[in-house]
Amino acid sequence: MDSLALAARQTIDAVTEQLWLGYQHPLFWFAALFVFPYLRLVVHLIAFWLYRPSPVPVNPKIKPSDCTVILPTVDPENVDFRECIETCLRNRPAQMLVVTVGSDKAKLCEDYFEPYRTLHPYTEITVLLSPIAHKRTQVATAILHVKTKITVLLDDHVFWPRTFLRNAVAPFEDPAIGANMLGAIYLERHNFEIRSTNAVDGGVFVISGRTSLHRTKILQDPEFLTGFTDERFFFGLCGPLGPDDDNFITRFEVARGWKIKIQYSPASRIETTLGTYPKFMQQCLRWVRTTWRSNSCSLFTDRTVWKAQPWCVYAVYITSFFNFALFNDSLLGYLLWTSPCGSQKALLALLGWVFATKLVKLTPYFLRHPEDLRKLPGYFAFAYFHSFIKLYALLTFWNCHWGGRNLAAINAGIGLEEIEQRKVLLKPQGKSQSRGNKEMEGSVDSQRRSGLRKRT
Repeated sequence: MDSLALAARQTIDAVTEQLWLGYQHPLFWFAALFVFPYLRLVVHLIAFWLYRPSPVPVNPKIKPSDCTVILPTVDPENVDFRECIETCLRNRPAQMLVVTVGSDKAKLCEDYFEPYRTLHPYTEITVLLSPIAHKRTQVATAILHVKTKITVLLDDHVFWPRTFLRNAVAPFEDPAIGANMLGAIYLERHNFEIRSTNAVDGGVFVISGRTSLHRTKILQDPEFLTGFTDERFFFGLCGPLGPDDDNFITRFEVARGWKIKIQYSPASRIETTLGTYPKFMQQCLRWVRTTWRSNSCSLFTDRTVWKAQPWCVYAVYITSFFNFALFNDSLLGYLLWTSPCGSQKALLALLGWVFATKLVKLTPYFLRHPEDLRKLPGYFAFAYFHSFIKLYALLTFWNCHWGGRNLAAINAGIGLEEIEQRKVLLKPQGKSQSRGNKEMEGSVDSQRRSGLRKRT
């Protein structure tokens, strides 16, 4: 018996030693680091092609006339604002609520919209004043004025095709849906991710605020408005937040059991402008800070995603904490080179694989705009440079400045006296909507489409 016990112990010790040696082996860590991101890619490739948008019914229950568009702006003189308004009105929503700040901008909007009221009589156009230049406050100011079933949140530099709204509302035929959009090459990659994850477990990491559709009763919930206008983070020590508004909406809807649907189709593809340097860099920094804050909140504070979106927990939330392309790819190359398989051919094969997989998410874009293939070197350079942006964003995650737009200067121009005169009540009375019942009627829908605004 003693000899058997001794033999068993020796066997266990030998296996343990081999495992320990294996853990120390470069090839083991290379395989682990390789599988962690590329398993996700393989699954997402399959899911991307299995995805189907919601069909547009012949006799829909929800139509563009059931939609109210909320359009916050602090720069109605922007050249993109006119095109944004015109493309929106061509979709014939029931109502458009334009929310600006300051009496001068309000008068400018009123004068600007006067001819549009004649040209588009089927849409009621209303200009509202927000007490301050602050997107969340501007949106909250308008929400209580919405009278339709669906609320559309629209940025003032986004452009819709004529087919957009009737396709965007199609998911609402099913009482539980949603979606979103980011923009251009940097954002085309996100479109690939949200289409894939939505096909796997119905999840998305964010319903982008560029254009999003929601059931109005969700946004008019007093609990939503209270949290939306006074969101704080890092144990309540930082805030209230100005950016991250779309992330708050996403988490609120997921936490209450609402399903989200990506309506990814050419007919519902929007276009948007992006800031030029240095504004674009500030935008990227703001987006990445949002990722650190919001994904941490989803995993460790709200925690709903662990049950509602299990695939996204790995493929989106946890992965986002480790996705540093420059460091990961460099480490992969080092581990491969120091392993028994290390050779020049092996490194070249790895290099080819890495660059080929980085192109996968951009394939739909380059099929639409093959002339932009000449920009590939710049894309790869930015993809690696983005690792430094992401690291800096982590080290400054508490900064909730709205990069790319000086809202403080706009508010200073309004003046404190006018701000006080224009203060509005943002805490409506009424019963809070019951929490998530996955079978409950209605849902939220947000549209996020791939599309690069081609400018000359």
